[in-house]
Amino acid sequence: MDKKIDQVTAELRSYLPDVKQKSVVVLLHDVENPAPYMQLLNDASQTILFTNSSSTYKQIDNEKLPKTNNVILNCAEFKNCELQPNSADVGVMIKSFNLLSVKEKESVLSKLLTVLSDDAYCFVYEKEWIKDNENHSSTPIDLINYFHSSTSKHSDNKTNYGFALVSVRPLQTYVQLKSEPFHLCFLFKKVHYIDAPETLRDFLDQQQYSKNSVLRYEKIFGPGFVSTGGLDTTKEFVATLDLKPEHRVLDIGAGIGGGDIFIAKTYGCSVIGVDLSTNMVGIAWERLLGLTDAKIKVSFEIGDVMKLEYDNNSFDVVYSRDCILHIQDKHELFTRIYNWLKPGGKLFITDYCCGKKPWSKDYEAYVNDRRYNLLTVQEYGKYLEDVGFKQVEPVDGTNRFADCLKVELERINSMKNEFISEFSDEDYKHLVDGWESKLARTSEGHQRWGIFRATK
Repeated sequence: MDKKIDQVTAELRSYLPDVKQKSVVVLLHDVENPAPYMQLLNDASQTILFTNSSSTYKQIDNEKLPKTNNVILNCAEFKNCELQPNSADVGVMIKSFNLLSVKEKESVLSKLLTVLSDDAYCFVYEKEWIKDNENHSSTPIDLINYFHSSTSKHSDNKTNYGFALVSVRPLQTYVQLKSEPFHLCFLFKKVHYIDAPETLRDFLDQQQYSKNSVLRYEKIFGPGFVSTGGLDTTKEFVATLDLKPEHRVLDIGAGIGGGDIFIAKTYGCSVIGVDLSTNMVGIAWERLLGLTDAKIKVSFEIGDVMKLEYDNNSFDVVYSRDCILHIQDKHELFTRIYNWLKPGGKLFITDYCCGKKPWSKDYEAYVNDRRYNLLTVQEYGKYLEDVGFKQVEPVDGTNRFADCLKVELERINSMKNEFISEFSDEDYKHLVDGWESKLARTSEGHQRWGIFRATK
């Protein structure tokens, strides 16, 4: 087994849910070498494998793998299987889902919801994204939408089950060696809808970061950007980080990816952009799929940065723009970032901050409505120092923020007719009112903007 296969197998294992002493149902269709995928499941108590490929079946059947589990091979269609309901602890699909027709996808997911036990995980690895065939997913978002639209009723005929997205992570081996960012590992969880509370991702994707809202923001910030100052502030701030081609950058709150693509193109370094919002990353993937000639080392993940794991001492720079305001436990977040950075690594953040209380009722309502968790600039800097960062530079950049707001407001006013034709008059008024309100809150001293630099 060559080094690349070893690296890919190790990455897949790190993203795979725990299978130790569990019953796993697997869909593994026509793959060139099934052995590494089977080895991922050695710790399972039972592996029930379905493949419609006689070649894959024969290879697994003949392979002398060090199996400690009971492998049941089925050269049959999973959608027609007769497994007992709630009998599998984990579902795994390897390079199989996108090969199915639309009806087959729906049947397979319905069957999975029946076969998987409550709160079971389903892991999906896909690498092909074909745009010109109606029987294939055209983008990773299509795959997510298939899972999200699948539901199944419990035997009581009342309880609805479905799949909730946990994360989507690219295999970095392919990003680094081949600049291929779409070898993606999806993790879903079977959820009982009646008990499922609204998550922060649900709130963001359905309200502030609905796709329409994101595209409106991009119109005012500039192509590829949804943070203050767009490309102008990105160029300015990134220029201070002394980036080298060998560096690895983690962008927390990557948005629609313009900043990460700029960093990778300009400095040649490797960039991982992570965001909780499915809508944000979906747009970033669309833009990245369009860069057919660009051999850059950039990839995007969907996930909760408070739960995702990265190796300690693995990043040269952690970068974040106007995102951490959504995260409540900043001490825990900064501790995680500190651990991920290499010794001497740099942290750069811009973020919404606040003035000291009491706040105006208008500002209090704004913060509560957005579910922001804000600190003063000084409190922010103290958190960074408390977790061990050195050379902490907390700067109140509110004046710069206000200047950016004015430029952006002038831009949107100058393209009023174009904006209304692309969106609506209501969207235009909403955006203008929002920017004018931000300017009012900054002048009152309530809304602040912090710029933070620190070193591990």
